[in-house]
Amino acid sequence: ILSCSWSSGYSSDLQQALEDIGTGGRGGLGTLVFCAAGNDHGSPVSYPARDPNAIAVGASTDQGELASYSNVGPEIAFVAPSSGGVRGVFTTDVAYPNRGFNTGSAAAGGADGLHTSEFGGTSSATPLAAGIAALVLSARPGLSATQVRAVMESTCDRIGSGYDANGHSPAFGHGRVNAGKAVAAAKAA
Repeated sequence: ILSCSWSSGYSSDLQQALEDIGTGGRGGLGTLVFCAAGNDHGSPVSYPARDPNAIAVGASTDQGELASYSNVGPEIAFVAPSSGGVRGVFTTDVAYPNRGFNTGSAAAGGADGLHTSEFGGTSSATPLAAGIAALVLSARPGLSATQVRAVMESTCDRIGSGYDANGHSPAFGHGRVNAGKAVAAAKAA
């Protein structure tokens, strides 16, 4: 599983790498490549997230709404909770003085600066979704990348609106990821 919380301009080398690992990784089962959709306030999904070999992850708030900064489009597979609502994501931070999101503020995650409560964006939503994929594979290691993606998409919680007949929304993808439902579905497969 790869988690890419960055974007770039199109690259034929990167596109080829995504294709190669998507089909050849894990002994032919395929490597899952989760990519941040981008934080350009509703702009189209960034590259490489929009590549068909990537899994584009958007961001929702803790209030079950689309995060105002999240990019949107037909490539969005699903959203994961991030910042933009009442609460942000609390996580570890850079372990060097005066670097990272929290440079030593108790209000920002701790006076020691080792944690932050200010990490967000689709860059925060993406590793959360990748972690759920890891849980799915821990429950059923033989699933292909395509099967893991299908499990995650089919077990999303529908939030917001705008879903088509196939259960997809350009803003929310198939909805907000749900770890418990995804692992249960993988175990039942």
